[in-house]
Amino acid sequence: MQSRLVFNALVHQYLIPGIQIGAKVPVDKQTRQVGDIFTATRPVLPYAYGGCLHCHELIPAGRLQQEALSEEERRTQQYVEDEDIAQPSVIALNVKSAEQAVNDFMMMFTGLYQPEVQVCHQLRFARERSIINVEPRANDDCLDCSSSSRSRRARGDRYRLPCRMPNV
Repeated sequence: MQSRLVFNALVHQYLIPGIQIGAKVPVDKQTRQVGDIFTATRPVLPYAYGGCLHCHELIPAGRLQQEALSEEERRTQQYVEDEDIAQPSVIALNVKSAEQAVNDFMMMFTGLYQPEVQVCHQLRFARERSIINVEPRANDDCLDCSSSSRSRRARGDRYRLPCRMPNV
C-alpha cells in the first residue's frame, strides 16, 4: 500500500502519467479453494477525469497502518493470503497487466486511440477469460487528484511526498 500511496502522489503532484499493475490469486482460507484469479491494469493519469487510486479506494488507510508496524504485517501483501500455501508464480499474469499498460501508453502518447476510447481501470479474470472495465470514480475533495486548494495536484516540489523514513 505504501508503494501505491507514493506512486499516486507522484502522478498527481508532478503531473506524470502512470499505470499501476498487479495480479492476485485469492484462496479461501477454510476450503483452500482458489478463487477468481485476476490481473489489474489501472491507468492513473493526472489530466483525466477517472480519479486516482484513493478515489477508487485502492489505498486503504488500515493497510497502510499495518505495513508501518512490522515485517509480519507486510506479508499481507502476498499474492495468496495464507501462510501455509506456497506463493504461486504469477509472472504470466503480470505480463498480461504489463502488456495492457504498455499498449495504453503507446496508444495514448502517439494519439492512436480513437477519440471515444476511455482509458479506464481494467480487471482481467484469468479463469473466465473475461475483462471488466471499472467505472471512473473521482472525489471532488480528493487530496491527491482534485482541483481543491488542499490537493497535492501540480504542486511539484512545493509539497512533501508521503515517503516513510527508514528506521535507523
